[in-house]
Amino acid sequence: MQTTKRRHYRVTGNDLDGISVSLQIADQSKPVHLIDISSAGAALAFIGAEKTQVASLFGTTLRPPVIEISARDLGENINIPCRVAHLQQVAAGVICGVAFLREIDDSFNLDQALLRVFNRRGAVRVEPDPQVPVQVYIQSPDGKALCSGLLRDLSLTGLGIAVAPVDMKLLPKESEVRLSFELTDEILEMPAIVRFGRVNSETRPGGVSPEPVGIVGLEFDDHARSQSANRKRLADWVMRRQREIQRMQREAEDLPTLH
Repeated sequence: MQTTKRRHYRVTGNDLDGISVSLQIADQSKPVHLIDISSAGAALAFIGAEKTQVASLFGTTLRPPVIEISARDLGENINIPCRVAHLQQVAAGVICGVAFLREIDDSFNLDQALLRVFNRRGAVRVEPDPQVPVQVYIQSPDGKALCSGLLRDLSLTGLGIAVAPVDMKLLPKESEVRLSFELTDEILEMPAIVRFGRVNSETRPGGVSPEPVGIVGLEFDDHARSQSANRKRLADWVMRRQREIQRMQREAEDLPTLH
């Protein structure tokens, strides 16, 4: 299995407080939703859009579009020229993959700049709705059932699960496994590699006292997650959940305060 060591900075609605991301096209600024970003490129979400609309937007100028990132943690905005690598229609809108054109040199380290903005607590991923738990089944590469766990978070490049502590010994670091889980009524099967595992003490929803729980982080196989069908399913789920999180945030902000 070939896996990338490139650092990714996964972002969700919860993590954009104080961060603004926009796309500059033909002297126009378009706010965008980030799904995934690394020092080499990004996945942008145009929620509710059609592929023809987004394609025509990029066709209005010959100049390369520019992604602008502003944040409290930055002294000045990051402006990154890019090119469109692909457009993909999903149920929730359009996914736009862009490759960055800005060179990383001694005067500007893009990876470090992104680290300051997005990686405040390591990899930030989208959490599922607590009312709709997602079960993840884990097998060995030859199909032998190992264990199962509950999805804690998901991104385009991997996921985190909670398992029984006794099952941690079945998932040593760097071991290869096969994952099976359901997203929006579709079964997704992906080869993956175990990146880390630890045992935390947490209180379950509705519980009274903390109890040990195994936390495992897995990275999807590069080839498998790059396949169009898999990328579409992952991106669609992330976009939908991102939109739900932002809607709940807006509703919470609109609630009257008690004095």
